[in-house]
Amino acid sequence: MNPLRAHPTGSSSTPPTLDSQRPPLQIFGSSQFEKVEPIPRDIYGFKKISQYVTLEQYDEWNAEYTVYLERRRRKWEVLMKQYGLSTEKPIRFPPKSDKVKRYIRKGLPPDWRGAAWFWYAGGPDKLAREPGLYRQLISKVESGALSEIDQDSIERDLHRTFPDNIKFKPDPEPEHPEFPGRSIGPERSSTKREPRLLGALRRVLQAFAIHNPNIGYCQSLNFLAGLLLLFLDEDEEKSFVLLNILTNTHLPGIHAKLLEANVDVGVLMSCIQESMPAVWVKIDDMEATQPPPSRGRSRSGPAPVGIRLPTVSLATTSWFMSCFLGNMPVESVLRVWDSLFYEGSKTLFRISLAIFKTGENEIRSTREQ
Repeated sequence: MNPLRAHPTGSSSTPPTLDSQRPPLQIFGSSQFEKVEPIPRDIYGFKKISQYVTLEQYDEWNAEYTVYLERRRRKWEVLMKQYGLSTEKPIRFPPKSDKVKRYIRKGLPPDWRGAAWFWYAGGPDKLAREPGLYRQLISKVESGALSEIDQDSIERDLHRTFPDNIKFKPDPEPEHPEFPGRSIGPERSSTKREPRLLGALRRVLQAFAIHNPNIGYCQSLNFLAGLLLLFLDEDEEKSFVLLNILTNTHLPGIHAKLLEANVDVGVLMSCIQESMPAVWVKIDDMEATQPPPSRGRSRSGPAPVGIRLPTVSLATTSWFMSCFLGNMPVESVLRVWDSLFYEGSKTLFRISLAIFKTGENEIRSTREQ
């Protein structure tokens, strides 16, 4: 089943969903105990229900997708054993080949995902070349080296990161019906504790901002780093390394203070113009004298001066900056990232073109207002 047509998240062969692991809360009312069911969540901690998908729709999709994941896991286990690699929390994976690329495109086992991203993106080599770098940067942060602008920006976005994920925003404690303001259960400190993952995210973003002065901090980095922390078992150093690879190797210039995302978006528009001319006619609202950048333009070169892009490019810019986080269901994003860390940034262009191709008939049928 294609997760690009479904709502977020699948599961591995064994782990249950978070809501199935928790007993209902018992709330004492005036005359009886009332049960409060926990919020249904997927295996990653995200809410199953959204404005687009009901719990019933999610569970129906997930039942079929779980079977698919179990089948893919068995194939991956066979492949790993052929190379003499462990299947228990693996940290090494088979060398790149056409077969491995096919396996990657069909999806990694969920609990192997972070380790596979790190391996295929070259994380171990980069970590070995710069031992202790992350700890040195954290020391600089603690000594006040982080700019006030970056510090304030990080703090502002920190609590906006994945508010639908329980590890970033735990469910609130229910109040006692007869004693408003008091939660049910054991007495706790009056000071609300910050989720552990938010502290890790803060440190990763602070270290990144100091290490990359041409970027500092910008919106979307909190989501990129947050997802890496989720899938790298909250390993801050590995998340920092992979965030650097993502932003400097795969997407150079996209997050820079002198924003160069227009170069990539311009190349995407050029690809649409060449491969889907009927779609281009509908989305092209530029002046005829200002064509989009050529497909041959260097991605790492400066953004063209004075160029105008179609209005639709305002939406596609976020596709590149966030690598589709917030634009697709979580499980679909994870499948995109599987290929992104294996094949590189061309994955983002391919997925972007696929989105336009999927909506081609609908776009072509639109009429000018």
